[in-house]
Amino acid sequence: MTIALAHVVWAMATAQLSIDWQAASLTLIREGGVYGRIAQTASGNLVCVHEWRGDIWLSRLGPDGWVLGAQVGAYEHGPAANPEILAAPGGLLLCAYNERPRDGVHPFAIAIASSSDEGQTWTAPRHVYRAGTRWENGCWEPAMLALPSGEIQLFFANEHPYPDTREQEIALCRSLDGGKTWTPPRAVSFRRGHRDGMPVPLLLRDGSGTAVAVEDDGFDGILKPAIVFSPGDAGWSGEPVGGESANRRQALRAPLPATTYAGAPYLRQLSDGTTILSVQSDEGSPGEPRMAVYVGDERARDFAGPTRPFDGASRWNSLFVHDDDTITAVSTTTAEGVAGLWAIHGRIRPRVD
Repeated sequence: MTIALAHVVWAMATAQLSIDWQAASLTLIREGGVYGRIAQTASGNLVCVHEWRGDIWLSRLGPDGWVLGAQVGAYEHGPAANPEILAAPGGLLLCAYNERPRDGVHPFAIAIASSSDEGQTWTAPRHVYRAGTRWENGCWEPAMLALPSGEIQLFFANEHPYPDTREQEIALCRSLDGGKTWTPPRAVSFRRGHRDGMPVPLLLRDGSGTAVAVEDDGFDGILKPAIVFSPGDAGWSGEPVGGESANRRQALRAPLPATTYAGAPYLRQLSDGTTILSVQSDEGSPGEPRMAVYVGDERARDFAGPTRPFDGASRWNSLFVHDDDTITAVSTTTAEGVAGLWAIHGRIRPRVD
């Protein structure tokens, strides 16, 4: 079977898939929590980093549900935000987050802390990158990837190189020593005149390369999900990917209306190669973004069959895939009258229209 034909067959199959969200599994992670990301530790325990009261905290899943654990990071000049956790080789947990000053003096920065005891204690933060001192030339939304070689890649949205415009690139820093030191950033995705943002990298299971989900306002002027692709497991050589090209594509099989906002993407993959992509979309609910989760193929293409895990507004979402391919959606939302960070489980199933 040719590669093109194989893709057509896979695309047809995934177009018939959807996700069945199990209402009985709805669980509160943290009242008042925001921007949660789950990881599995070396011993198999689940932990979640999130914003809470302006700082970064870790909650852990116990026999009776989620309980608040250690403070991961804080920032004296403003909030600490946008945490992302990585279970690195060797049992180390890394948490990258965004320092957001309010004083106009200190720089916006990407910081990282580590834990060698499954999140019980955390090191003092190291700075991976410092941007400008103003909101308009800051840096945002780190996300990490561990390669088989042991290299750790950290992606983030960066406005600092463009102080006189609204442009923003996706930058990449690399670490070869478990997050202790980092290379200077280099742009891996940039669309001139536009704003690539909120990167989420995924090393594809078939070894074909790295797919990075970004929010991209270059298709119709309003943020939509796109996939930026680099072949191989190191990749990102040459010039940054910009515009519409073989290495950048709209994520969704059926493009959304031009007036629809669909930002803050999150990308994960199941054991059989199926990929899942979430966005916060106001399709059908203008001005009130809600989490929508799509199903795609083994190369993070042709996402279709959106489902809504939560009722009502649900923002700054993420996805976690368990060993048995159960999917957990995590969102900042209100459920059962409580505003905070909530989780719900789902399973892939044949789509019923």
